[in-house]
Amino acid sequence: PTGVDQAALDAMLTDARAHASGYRTVRWHGFVPEEYVADIAYLDGRLSTDAPMGDLEWEAEKVDAERIRDTERALAARGRRQYHVAAQHVASGRLVAWTLLDVGPSADWHAFQQITLVDPEHRGRRLGLLVKGENLRHLLAHEPSVRAIDTFNAATNSHMVAINEQLGFRPVDGWTDWQLTI
Repeated sequence: PTGVDQAALDAMLTDARAHASGYRTVRWHGFVPEEYVADIAYLDGRLSTDAPMGDLEWEAEKVDAERIRDTERALAARGRRQYHVAAQHVASGRLVAWTLLDVGPSADWHAFQQITLVDPEHRGRRLGLLVKGENLRHLLAHEPSVRAIDTFNAATNSHMVAINEQLGFRPVDGWTDWQLTI
């Protein structure tokens, strides 16, 4: 993030907002506000089936409010600090895109990009870029020591790879996942 081109980020966010008419962003630090937990559980549950994974086959995971709260408590117990930005569809009031960055207690210079997901019915409006870009700003406002953010994507996830490239992420490693049906 010390290499973040702020003018370029401003331009990307301005363009994304222009395509996201009818949506607003909301942000928070730490636990998901109660009014959003059902929407976050829905979005988190979609990750296992919506994110392009190439030839890998994943079963849908059951994510509900209790699982969200259990995960939050476990991360808090480990000293992880979480930063969220979501896109809310104004007409319905539902959160339809969400991203999460977190920082651990022992390396305040390093963050992990966790989930970023846009509900399929709301794709094509640059909501992924909007929430990721705004969350980068949100994180750096609270964690100015962060100098590196790690993320990962399947090579077949061309939309998220493109967003990451726009934001200035660069590949540093490649992995192969193998799957055996038993």
